[in-house]
Amino acid sequence: MKISRKKIIVISSSIAVFILLILLVSLKKKPSDKSETLPAVVIQKPVRQNLDESITITGYVEAKTMIPVVPFVNGTIMEYPAKAGDFVTKDTVLAKIDDQPFRQTMLQAQAAYLASRSTFDRVSSLYRAGAATQQNYDTAKAQFDASKAQYDLANLQVNYTIVKAPVDGTILVANQAVGSIGNTGTPIAILADLTNQVVRLKVPEKYFDLFSLERANLKVKVIRPAEKNMYEDAETSATIENIAPYVSPESKNFEVVCKLDEPGERFRPGMFVKVSVTYRTLEDVPVLPIKTKKLDGSFYLYNPESETVQYVMPEETPSDGDFFIVDEKYSDSYFVIDGQNFVFDGQKVRLYEDVLEEY
Repeated sequence: MKISRKKIIVISSSIAVFILLILLVSLKKKPSDKSETLPAVVIQKPVRQNLDESITITGYVEAKTMIPVVPFVNGTIMEYPAKAGDFVTKDTVLAKIDDQPFRQTMLQAQAAYLASRSTFDRVSSLYRAGAATQQNYDTAKAQFDASKAQYDLANLQVNYTIVKAPVDGTILVANQAVGSIGNTGTPIAILADLTNQVVRLKVPEKYFDLFSLERANLKVKVIRPAEKNMYEDAETSATIENIAPYVSPESKNFEVVCKLDEPGERFRPGMFVKVSVTYRTLEDVPVLPIKTKKLDGSFYLYNPESETVQYVMPEETPSDGDFFIVDEKYSDSYFVIDGQNFVFDGQKVRLYEDVLEEY
């Protein structure tokens, strides 16, 4: 009796364990049949607007005229009010050089001049009275003229010790100091007219016909890139002042000089700029941001019905650097403008806005 009872307990336990295993297996979740996660993309249809066909060339701003102010005499600088950045008018004093040596020379020349003038006046009176010969008169006059020239030169050198601005302009460079030696080989300051600034472009030879034949139709814009998130780019229109009549055989470039129409306060000599030259305006054309294209110039179209993308390698179309013209046959199509680098031809995709709604 005891043995059969043990068997019953063992059998019952085994059955219980088996049932428990079945329940665990049945309750365990089966692997999801969820499809592979699809890439998300942003799509957009072309918009119609005007597009300017242009070329962009980089260069540097220059003052059209830069005037080095050089003293005409050598000497120690006693005063130096010139400061870089100051605007000065014509005849503004930029520096004063020690004038004592030149004043001494001037006084000597003055004494010689006064003596020769007295002698000349006396000889002239005698000559008119017939008491002096022609030779005496000519000698006295020559001495008088020579001494007067020396006196005038000495006075001029004294005046040259005061160095003045020759024209109106802004001081770009003022690197002298009181006590330093001013000499005729070193500028006291460098002036420039900042209202008259230019950009000298080195243009590739292939654009020579464009500039020489279409000069009247070209529109020039000068752009100085600003620090991101701080200021907007500085822009101004410009006028083509000169186109070189030849191409450099070494560089295969020709020079184009563009004058800034309104340089204002944000353009200064030495600044890096981008010069956009527009040669044609296309009106009311379908365009998309240039970022729509991949590096190889291709793009992807989106099919709303199949939710798939189609790879397209188009022919080159005009662009202004920010937008490109879309072929009219694609003007009503959806383009992948973001996420195109992570998809392949015929792949099924999800729209980015749909993904956002899931969260």
